Amino acid sequence: MSQPIIDDFLDTHHRLFQAIEGLDESDVSWKASPSSWSVTEVLGHLADHSIVVSFRIRAVLAGSQSILPAFDQEKWVTSQHSHAQSAASILAFFQAQLTYNGALLQRLEADHWQKSGIHPQGNPVTITDIVKGFSAHVDRHIQQIDRIKAAQVQENSV
Repeated sequence: MSQPIIDDFLDTHHRLFQAIEGLDESDVSWKASPSSWSVTEVLGHLADHSIVVSFRIRAVLAGSQSILPAFDQEKWVTSQHSHAQSAASILAFFQAQLTYNGALLQRLEADHWQKSGIHPQGNPVTITDIVKGFSAHVDRHIQQIDRIKAAQVQENSV
């Protein structure tokens, strides 16, 4: 059961790389408006999310009874000036984090996947839920990247 989940998790880097393939630094830093995110900020958010997910997985495995950590994505993206970092450096970190977490997930025994913690929204969440949720979260943001690219093309054609 867990290998397809791990494979999908590990493939998120490839999917992100494909989503931005062919974009230059001006493309990935373009914003439709001052309050919207650039592609680089989306990537920064996903790198931040991978940090939080890493902690959540480890907290659940360690049997923590605390509510798993949440984070304010808008404040994290803004306060870290994600727009000023290169997409390549963000993706390199993202890949390294995936590789490290993927190795951990490969070591888990079948019963570990059902260990659970309390999601910040108050619901129980298993390791399976966390890992599947991360992959789905990346896919939702790939759709956001596609919308950003389409908006940029539309603006450039006017």
